[in-house]
Amino acid sequence: MKKFVAEVPERIVFGAGVLHELGKHAEGLGKKAFIVTGQSVRPEKTALIETVQEQLKQAGMETVVFAEVEQNPTTTTCDRGARLARENGCDVVVGVGGGSPMDASKFIALLAASGGNAVDYIPGGKFADKEDKELKCLPIIAVTTTSGTGSEATPFAVVTNPENSNKPGTGHDFWYPLISVVDPELTLTLPEKVTINTGLDVFFHAFEAYVCKDENEYADMFAKRAIELVVENLQKCVDNPQDLEARSAMSLANMLAGTAISLAGTFAIHGMGHSISGHFDAIHGETLCALGPALTEYSYKGNISKFAKVAVLLGADPKQDEETLARECAQQLRTFLAAFGKDLTISSLGVTEESIPALADDALFAMRGAIEATPVAMTRQDIIDVYMKSM
Repeated sequence: MKKFVAEVPERIVFGAGVLHELGKHAEGLGKKAFIVTGQSVRPEKTALIETVQEQLKQAGMETVVFAEVEQNPTTTTCDRGARLARENGCDVVVGVGGGSPMDASKFIALLAASGGNAVDYIPGGKFADKEDKELKCLPIIAVTTTSGTGSEATPFAVVTNPENSNKPGTGHDFWYPLISVVDPELTLTLPEKVTINTGLDVFFHAFEAYVCKDENEYADMFAKRAIELVVENLQKCVDNPQDLEARSAMSLANMLAGTAISLAGTFAIHGMGHSISGHFDAIHGETLCALGPALTEYSYKGNISKFAKVAVLLGADPKQDEETLARECAQQLRTFLAAFGKDLTISSLGVTEESIPALADDALFAMRGAIEATPVAMTRQDIIDVYMKSM
């Protein structure tokens, strides 16, 4: 059995209606909260931010709202948010929304406390190699409104550097939120497209953590259950968006899959997908769908037993032998994605053949850890070949 280090330190408050318990959990964390959210959750568009503000007021906090986070948050947006947080004397950061606001909130919390710019802390930056003990970070609260990304359960954040379109994943132990509010009621109004794209992101988190080189027994418990929940419930959410039980199952899957990648990580599906999002502003979940089948075909021989189990979870006949099941996993994945209209190509996301060498270089630079965790080792040419096969 493999060695592993398990750290699941955050307090997760889960269940329908728990947003209205935020105040009691946030007591004593700070005096002034900097609320980070996206344009779709701006105060004039929804009552959500007002509810969050009321809850924080109950905890004795004043609030400042920063509603400028993009679909793929940039380093410059994080810099701007951190300056505003410092200018207003904020001492706690609250990310409200999907993965983008939560990821941006993590960078803003770091920058507001430690100074510098976001590019200083991503690969190649002057502070990128600093240890956590050398840095400071404001306390973080996460309020998730989607069933995707899992940022409320991880120490990771992803931002795009607009200067070179790199989209690296970065991690610090202090980025685990102190409190994560997972209220499935907040997902009831998600549009179908967002429900599908974020739900499939959950699937890929769990899938990649389950089969990657760093998979382990502890992460498996979270990953396998998350896969089951997505397969059983995502279509129910599409068919009936108000199905609170199915929404709750997807919220749980999201949290479990986030924990799984915290414990085991992802592999080249995420590693290569980030480059496409960074260069073409593509939706994260769609990049994973476009790359997943080809990368499954490429890598299944590196973990035949696990890929076979995923094939069964996706509907393959369990009576087949293990190697046949593992080989069939890619087709089972294609069928699963097609059911949601997500049997995509990377060319449909804007990728051109001419851009592929640069995408490969970015993947190796910004997401090397994920590339190296692929069950079968990948060279630069292998990455290029898989991109080409996914066109």
